[in-house]
Order: sequence, then C-alpha cells, then structure tokens
Amino acid sequence: MFETLKASPLFKGLETEDINSLINNSSHQIKQFSNKEVLAYAGEKVEKAMILLEGKLQGEMIDFAGNSLKIEEMEPPQMVAAAFLYGPQSVFPVNLSAISEGKMLIIFKNDFTQLLSADQRVLSNYLNIISGKAQFLSRKITFLSFKTIKEKIAYYLLQNFKTGNQVVIINQSQKGLAEMLGVARPSLARTISEMESDRLIKWERNQVEILDLKSLQGILGR
Repeated sequence: MFETLKASPLFKGLETEDINSLINNSSHQIKQFSNKEVLAYAGEKVEKAMILLEGKLQGEMIDFAGNSLKIEEMEPPQMVAAAFLYGPQSVFPVNLSAISEGKMLIIFKNDFTQLLSADQRVLSNYLNIISGKAQFLSRKITFLSFKTIKEKIAYYLLQNFKTGNQVVIINQSQKGLAEMLGVARPSLARTISEMESDRLIKWERNQVEILDLKSLQGILGR
C-alpha cells in the first residue's frame, strides 16, 4: 500500500517512511469495492478523504431523462472528491461508481486535517490537487458550452495542440472521449468522419494529425 501511496500526488516528495508514519498516526481503514458498485450519490456529504489504491472509479452525472455524462474516470493512486472535502457545500457533485473491483484508503476528515497540519509538503500537495480539480471542471464546463460536436472536437484538439507538432495524441478510447465531451459515440464518429472528409484532420487510432489548423481555429471563431 505504501509504495502505491508514494506515487500519489498527495504524498509527492515524501519517502515511504514518512508516509507510513503519517498514515499510522491517523485513524484509517481500507475499503474494498466491487465492479459496478455505487460508492456515493450526488448530494451525499463528503466526510472522509479517499485515495484509490486499486481498481477504477468514475464520476457521472445523470440528467432528468436518465442520460449519463461521464465527468471523470479515476485510477490509482488518485484522490477521490478531493475538492469537495471542505467548504460549505462539502457534498459529492456527481454519482461515484466502480468500473472494476478494487480498494481505497479512507481517512476521516478530522484525522485528515491533522495529517495536513503535520506536514507542510502534504498540505501544499493537497492545495495543488484541488486547484487542478477546479481547472479540470472549468474545462468541462467549457465543453458543455459548445453547441455542436464539431466545436467540442476542435476545442479539445486545439487545447492539446503544441506548436511545431501537427500530431495530437489521444490518451483514451473513442468511447471515453465521447463520454468526456458529453456526446453519443456514433455522433462523435460521424463528426470525425466529416472533419476528415473536409481535410481538417486525419484520425488514426490514438493519433490525430491536424491538416488545416486555420480552419480548425475558424470553427471556434478564432
């Protein structure tokens, strides 16, 4: 467990012995979960710090029509709901469910607060984590603000585009990308095909070559 925690952003810069001491001085437990288990529903109070040790989780929103929008997929050694542990609205913003069996480390809120106070490095790491989450959610809201799938794809590619390199690496499946953009997979595939026909991009597996950067920017009015 401690080797996994050493790779966690929360314990960046700490040695295994330091992590061992901090955890053992805090009241904690290991929770096992099964595939498809719902671990929390949107609106439930966040009362403990959670670090994923094994398996995968996902956060998803369900609208009134029953449609699912994946907000985030989590893997070890990621911290779960880190940005919602403190504050006046410390509740889960989305449903949290397992997409494989696994386990997580749980530290109750008061003990976690003491842990943060015990080591300045952990406190700094935690602040970086919640800042990163705020930035991630900001990007997610931006995706939702676009009206067309083509705009969402263009924005995603331009956000990951680096000057001097026309190839953008896609680090997820087309299904995962569709869920992140909040669109149906067939609609995403159809729009990609249209953009290829228009000679805007060339999409091959996990690589996208940008053929016409100016026109791609024009989709967003840039």
